[in-house]
Amino acid sequence: MDTLTNIKYATDILIFSIDSRKNPNCRELPQKYFSILLVKRNKEPFMNEWCLPGGYVKDDETSIEAAKRVLKKETNLTNTYLEQLAIFDDVNRDPRGRTISTSYMALIDKDKLKEELLPESKWFDITINESNNKIDIVLENEEIINISIKKELINKKANQYIYNLINSNNIAFDHGLIINKGIIELRKQAEITDIVFNLMPDKFTIGELKQVYEIILGKKLINSAFRRVIAKKVEEIDEEIKTGGHRPSKKFKYKGE
Repeated sequence: MDTLTNIKYATDILIFSIDSRKNPNCRELPQKYFSILLVKRNKEPFMNEWCLPGGYVKDDETSIEAAKRVLKKETNLTNTYLEQLAIFDDVNRDPRGRTISTSYMALIDKDKLKEELLPESKWFDITINESNNKIDIVLENEEIINISIKKELINKKANQYIYNLINSNNIAFDHGLIINKGIIELRKQAEITDIVFNLMPDKFTIGELKQVYEIILGKKLINSAFRRVIAKKVEEIDEEIKTGGHRPSKKFKYKGE
């Protein structure tokens, strides 16, 4: 009987974030950007290419404990939303040998980060373009990473797809597929849960919240419909923000806390 030997167990962490940047139009609220934290590899394989933060799971820890350890190392954050995403176990995903990875997704408000990141860690802005059978993901900082993925329907009744890399430049292993999986799951959860509030500051305007939903979902939302849906999830506080030429905007907080 065949036995499984020398299989390594790892974890990879998708650290997604939203941050605010000055709007070129001074009459408007700051713009929101969706980004992901990547780490530049300093050893083979894939020397000098970017990858997700991660590492091997130690003998005395679970995969979630390893994920929390990696997250703290990369961002110095501990009380952060973190959930298991998927298991990646393609036989050839790591040229060093058979490696099975349990991936996790962390969501943070980048404006809450108090500590400097490690020198080899950088935030990359995310842009997504999708057609019927192809997904193009662009990650941009000083460098640009292009990930192209083929999307194939395999079960129409269950709306089930498989995803295969067409190409991915300057990103290690199968991490392009993991990033794609994370974006898909985040969009799905944003439609049916309050997960987006993990990316928000403690106080925000409805306009800011709508911006974040639009970035995550990849589509424009009707203002009146959005306000009706979100009204059950937020409560107004006694603060407001003023932008040039507009009436002050009321601030809100998440009602679930």
